[in-house]
Amino acid sequence: MKHLLYLHGRAARQALRTLLRQPLGSLLSLFMLAVAISLPLGLYLTVASLASWSNGLAASPQITLFMELNADRADVETVNQTLKQHALVHSHRFVSKESALKDLMARNGLAEVTDGLAGNPLPDAFIVSPKDTEPEALERLQKELSGLPMVETSQFDAGWARKLHSLLTLGHQLTILLGAALGIALVLASSNTIRLQILARRNEIEVSKLIGATDGFIRRPFMYFAVFQGMLAALVAWGLSAWLIATANPAVAELAALYNNHATLRQLAPEEVAALLLGVATLAALGARLATGHVLREMEPS
Repeated sequence: MKHLLYLHGRAARQALRTLLRQPLGSLLSLFMLAVAISLPLGLYLTVASLASWSNGLAASPQITLFMELNADRADVETVNQTLKQHALVHSHRFVSKESALKDLMARNGLAEVTDGLAGNPLPDAFIVSPKDTEPEALERLQKELSGLPMVETSQFDAGWARKLHSLLTLGHQLTILLGAALGIALVLASSNTIRLQILARRNEIEVSKLIGATDGFIRRPFMYFAVFQGMLAALVAWGLSAWLIATANPAVAELAALYNNHATLRQLAPEEVAALLLGVATLAALGARLATGHVLREMEPS
């Protein structure tokens, strides 16, 4: 066990020396990989921030039920009890015609106009918050509630909910596709880098194989090199995404303020950073494993 740990430590030190001996080439490779990683990372954070922001919107999807003008207290109570017992209704709020009129007068300064009215032209209303905010479920619930006794009409911005849902779904799909494409590119880039290193040390490796060095012994420093390079590139990508988000947040907050809301793009959580480092290291190691396996098979002594 001690010997195995010694071999791994020796391979890790050798990989670090190789990385430091070629500072310019290492930096160029690091930044190339970091930019590739930061693209899906930035898209992921944007979509995740939009999803979190949309869930907390004050104007989240709601259904407004307007009662008929001649509805009495018994009719209102019947609808109220139905909404209380409905399995798909999260909560509801009753707005009486009197309070609606007072609010309208207070907001728009229409006291003099309403004084000339023969009666209250506004209906009683219920504002319903559904449990399921999927567009299809909201439409079904709206149709069902529209059929309640003495409910004249209902309002619900189905188009807004459907567009928001479609936008977030598209964002998630693009993140997955872009991440998969750049993951494959990371494997190929790592494989090509390691292949070039092996070919540059071809004579040294052939001599090592002739004196009995195993493929695992030869492969180990290249695997560590790929892992170190990938993890450093992931850290640089994390820094790039954090800087871009910090730069964009003032503009995002200013845009949200126009709609009387607050929104910011979030940063990576610690567990997401760990997953990023592990994922990139795994892909880099896979690329190195493919390259070393292929080249070492070609270098088998005849």
